[in-house]
Amino acid sequence: MHHLSAFILALLLFASCGSPHDRTARKKEKGAKTELRYAQNISIERTGGYIAVRLLNPWKKNTLLHTYYLVNRNSRAAVPDDGTKITVPLRRSVVFTTAHASLLEMLHAQKAIAGVADLKYMLIPDIQNRTRKGEDIRDCGNAMQPDIERIIDLHADALLLSPFENSGGHDRLEETGVPVIECADYMEASALGRAEWMKFYGLLYGKEKEADSLFSLVERNYKALSRKAKTSRTKRSILPDRKVGAVWYLPGGKSSVGLLYKDAQGGYAYSDDTHSGSISMPFETILDKFGQSDFWVLCYNGDFSRRKLLAEYQGYAALKPYRTEEIYGCKVDSVPYFEEVSWRPDWLLADLIQLFHPDLHIAPMRYYRKLKD
Repeated sequence: MHHLSAFILALLLFASCGSPHDRTARKKEKGAKTELRYAQNISIERTGGYIAVRLLNPWKKNTLLHTYYLVNRNSRAAVPDDGTKITVPLRRSVVFTTAHASLLEMLHAQKAIAGVADLKYMLIPDIQNRTRKGEDIRDCGNAMQPDIERIIDLHADALLLSPFENSGGHDRLEETGVPVIECADYMEASALGRAEWMKFYGLLYGKEKEADSLFSLVERNYKALSRKAKTSRTKRSILPDRKVGAVWYLPGGKSSVGLLYKDAQGGYAYSDDTHSGSISMPFETILDKFGQSDFWVLCYNGDFSRRKLLAEYQGYAALKPYRTEEIYGCKVDSVPYFEEVSWRPDWLLADLIQLFHPDLHIAPMRYYRKLKD
């Protein structure tokens, strides 16, 4: 069960006519677009009265997933009726994912979190403490089956959750009357593209300067690390993740993780693959394509070891990194991997570079530790 929970979290590591009033609002909407250099599925356009944010549907080309109109609390600006009006800055919100709760802490907006879902997966001390003490954060239950009555009682300004393809919408949540912010950042094709969504979240919480400053730091560090990786005299190859049921899920060559491997100047058997999401393979294919990989990285919960890994599946013994003891794990129930890597891909890149290029000696690894027997 813990293995499956980590896998689910990891998957989250991939014009109409109206009244004259509406047409006037649309004419006013033409304004200055915010320059987003990496994010492909979001646009931000500023006007005199509001900010229009459009999210492209990552599962259906050339269609919109959602349009939001951000209006300041002291403004009476009229907005078009083809989207959702959001009064900003948000003061009370319910956050469904640990990654977005962590970002709000990075932006110093954590006081605007009034409720969370999947509390047990959030390795954020402030949220755990405030919820346990019964102060200003409420546990809203399982993200897949949230406590609707508790959410209504919170009188939140917005709900932040990650949408999924063919999920059937958010009917029960929309019945609360609270605006739903569809956090589809995880579908961006690049790590910096996903991280750049923090500019949108900064606008929602009145933390625009903080978000711009943080992203500039991430971008600068990320590029510097990738340049440094090119100076290495070694290039090792990676085997990621492990079997889930009958198949092994791998990052596609054009996915954010697959591109991270490329930016780390590392060897990845599917680097030329064109998928932007995950791909599934039987173990026989893994053995053929990755059996001679130099090292293996995976995430786990609880106490884990090479012996326990082999107990899960005896076939692992045929893999070179198992035999050479080059297995590196991240204990995600105590290390804030899922909380951080969406917004700090530079930190993950640093770990990967050290694994791909041990001659560089960048810094102690933040997430991965070698598995023991």
